[in-house]
Amino acid sequence: MKRHKTTVQICVFAMVAFICALIFFYRTDAWSPDKKMTGIEAVAQDFSAFVIPSDVRVVGIGEATHGNREFQLAKKYVFEKLVCEGNGRAICFEMAVGDAAMINDAVHSAHADLTEVLGKQSYPLYDTPEILSLLEWMRAYNQGLRYEDSLMIYGVDMQGAQTAIHYMQELCRAGDGPFTEEEKNRLLSMKAEEKDDYADDRAFFEAMHQRLLEHDDIRSRQLSVAAGCIIQSIDSPNYYEQPRQYSHYRDLCMGKNLKAYSEIEEARGYSQVVVTAHNGHVMKGGASALPGENTETMGDQINRLFEGSYFCIGTEFYEGYVNIHTFGTYGDAYHRADHFYRSDDPLAYQAKFFDDGAYCLDFSRVTEENTLVYKSIHSYIFNAIVGEGYTSYDELAKNHRIKLVPADRYDAVIYYYEVTPIHPIHYSGAAEAPGRSN
Repeated sequence: MKRHKTTVQICVFAMVAFICALIFFYRTDAWSPDKKMTGIEAVAQDFSAFVIPSDVRVVGIGEATHGNREFQLAKKYVFEKLVCEGNGRAICFEMAVGDAAMINDAVHSAHADLTEVLGKQSYPLYDTPEILSLLEWMRAYNQGLRYEDSLMIYGVDMQGAQTAIHYMQELCRAGDGPFTEEEKNRLLSMKAEEKDDYADDRAFFEAMHQRLLEHDDIRSRQLSVAAGCIIQSIDSPNYYEQPRQYSHYRDLCMGKNLKAYSEIEEARGYSQVVVTAHNGHVMKGGASALPGENTETMGDQINRLFEGSYFCIGTEFYEGYVNIHTFGTYGDAYHRADHFYRSDDPLAYQAKFFDDGAYCLDFSRVTEENTLVYKSIHSYIFNAIVGEGYTSYDELAKNHRIKLVPADRYDAVIYYYEVTPIHPIHYSGAAEAPGRSN
C-alpha cells in the first residue's frame, strides 16, 4: 500500500513538473519562432545593398499573396535594380496578355491616363497605387526613347486569352497593327467572351502566329506571342474537370511565353528579364500536389528553358491583413475583403528587428553551417502562401501556409514582419471581375 502511494506521489509530481515546464517554455517563448536569431545581422541586407547576379538571364520576384502592398512594391524595386544595375528592360507579369499589351501601350504614350488603363484590366489585383507608381516610373523612363530602346511590360498568363483578341480588335479599329485585310475582317467579326467563342478559330490564330513570328519588327513579334497565347487557351485542359492538369499546363505555358518574350528582348540587345507572379508559380522545386503527378512550377519550367540561368527571389511575411477575393462572388456580386494571417515563419519574424520591418536574405551569403540561420533556410519551416478565393475552410485547414525548405525553392527572399492589404483603385465593393486561380 505504501509503495502504491509513493508511486502515485511520483506520478503527480512528474505531472506537475511537466505542466510547470510547459508554462515556463510558453512564457519564455523557448519553442516559439518569435525570438531573435543569433547571427542574423551578419547575413541580412537592406534591399538597396542586394546584388542580382549579372550572369542570370531571368530574375523572378514572387508574391506570398496577391493582396499586399509590400509585394507589389517589391516588383518595382527588383525591376528598377535590373534596369539600373543589370541588362534588362522588360518585366513580365502573371497577367492576361491583352491586359499587359494595353498597359504597355500606355507607358509608351505621354497622354494615356494610366489610372484609367489600370481600371480596364480584366482582374483588379494590379489596379493599385503601387502598380501605378511602377507604370509612372516606366513612362518617365521611356520619354524620348525609341520603342526599340524602351521599357516593356508583358503578360505571360494564358488565362484570360480573350483579352488578347479584344486588344487585337482595338488595334484593327484604330487602323493600327501589322494585320492583313483578311485578318482584320476575321478579327472584327469574332466574338470573344468565352473560350467556346473562338475555339474553332485555332487554325486562323496558328497561321497568324507563324506569319508574325517571321517578322523582324518588335511589335509583330510581340503580337505573335499574343496569338500563341490564344492557341494555348484553346488547347488547355478543362479547369473544372481537370484542375491539376490545367494548373500544370498553365505553368508550362507561362514559362514558354516568358521564353518567347526573352527572345524578343535578346534581339534588341537585352540579356535579362524580370518575371513576377505568386510564389507558388515562381518557386523552384515543384508545387504541392499528389504523389505521382507532374508538380513542375513555372519556375521549374523557366529554370529548364534557360538552362539553370534563373534567379528566384521570394517574398514572405510574419503577419498581417491580406486583401482577397471572396470565393464564388463574380459579376455584380464580386467581393473582396481583408483577412488576418500569421505564417509563424521564424525567418520572417526577424524582420521585426530591422529598419522598416523588412530585410533581404541572399541564401548564397549564408555559408556557416552551424548557425541557426543556415539550419533554418535548409530545414522545413512554415511559409505563407495565400491564394485568391477566400473561404472559411481555408482558415480552419490553415491553408495559408505550407512547410518547405526555403533554400530548395528560392535563391533569396525579401522578408517582412507585417504587411498591409492592397486597395484596388476602382473597386468599390461590387465591381465586375471574372474568376481566376492563383
